[in-house]
Amino acid sequence: MINLPFSIPVEALYAGLAGTVLALLVATWQQNWRCSVFFLLALRLAIGWHFLFEGLYKVNTVYSGPNDSTKVFTSEPYFKVAPGVLGPTMRKQFEDTSAIITDRVKASKDIKQVAFAKLAEEQQAAECPAAVAKSFDAIEDKTEDAIKNAALKSIDDAGKAAKALLEAAKTDDEKKAIADDTQKIRDAQQKKIDNAKSLAKAAIQAAKAAYARWVYGVDTREMAIASIGGKDKPQFTAPERLEWVTNLQREVADVDARAHDGLGNGYGYEKKRANALRLDVVAAEATLAKDAYDFSNELRSALTGGKAEAETPSKGMGPLGDKITMWFLVGVGAALLAGFLARLAAALGAGFLIVTYLLHPAFPWFEAPPGTEGNPLFINKNIIECLALLSLACMPTGRWMGLDALFLGVPRDPSGSQPVAAPVPPRSLQSPKRG
Repeated sequence: MINLPFSIPVEALYAGLAGTVLALLVATWQQNWRCSVFFLLALRLAIGWHFLFEGLYKVNTVYSGPNDSTKVFTSEPYFKVAPGVLGPTMRKQFEDTSAIITDRVKASKDIKQVAFAKLAEEQQAAECPAAVAKSFDAIEDKTEDAIKNAALKSIDDAGKAAKALLEAAKTDDEKKAIADDTQKIRDAQQKKIDNAKSLAKAAIQAAKAAYARWVYGVDTREMAIASIGGKDKPQFTAPERLEWVTNLQREVADVDARAHDGLGNGYGYEKKRANALRLDVVAAEATLAKDAYDFSNELRSALTGGKAEAETPSKGMGPLGDKITMWFLVGVGAALLAGFLARLAAALGAGFLIVTYLLHPAFPWFEAPPGTEGNPLFINKNIIECLALLSLACMPTGRWMGLDALFLGVPRDPSGSQPVAAPVPPRSLQSPKRG
């Protein structure tokens, strides 16, 4: 049984398969047992079955949830390492790490580390990336409340401490000293409450300056590297992290260029190296984007006493695209099986396959994606199935067998243009003329 928002019993699948085969034979009989009709219909049904149950499987993972053998469907890993021309565009449909790095990590001005370190805090704060500065400004009220709450707590704690000390004091002078100290604490904290707004602005300015010092290479932050163990983690500035990503990207370009020049011949290890480097680039960018958000969230939390909600990068249109993809496969597959708008369904399916090819083209200098069968050279199964669907889009297979026949009629000519004339019996079987 296939678990979906509804359930499909296995018996129903077998019955549907048997009914499909029977309908195929009947449709072929109606077209005078033409082999072209039989195989074109069989091709349409096979591709429709493939699309339908590929889509249903993806839907099933979403509604059933992950388990020991199955993960919830997402196209993000497929897009993350896609080397084709559409790869960069589709990656941006999910978490756009390159945009995050541009907005939150790259310095807007060319100021050297030593020169930036000598700037006043106000000047450093002014160079904080706009996206991060905006997030700090948005919590000014919460920062002000946090300052007031901290001051009130200090006054309360001072009162409790003074009460305990007064009970233990033996002389009037001791009691007076305790009372004076407590009053000083209360006055200082009350002053903070009265000036909470200006103190909040100053604290936010300090947070902006701290973030800007990391961006401009003055301060470092620790970074976890899988190959380095131990408690101590290496410290890097933002420019050092950016240089690391740039070097990885340059290595990918160099390896791809060498493999491209040789059409992949003799460079098997280069293809694997390029694929590994692409994964390294994706991981490095994702880690840098995450660290940028983590740093700003740490500063926001410190400003508000933990009251600020953590900022997270937008997932973009990726999750919606995944839903569209899986239900698109279900819809096209069902339409091909049912022969409903069969030509349109075939054209849409072909377009989908063209997109997948442009993401992971079967070029010999690219590493084949996981699960690739055989050793495709420029032509893979996506191209073959795409050509098959385009061929089906040129023929009225939905009228030979399917719901299209209910609206457009059943053609007797495989081209679909006109009915075939009734066959003429041999002369020996014709009735003799009379008269």
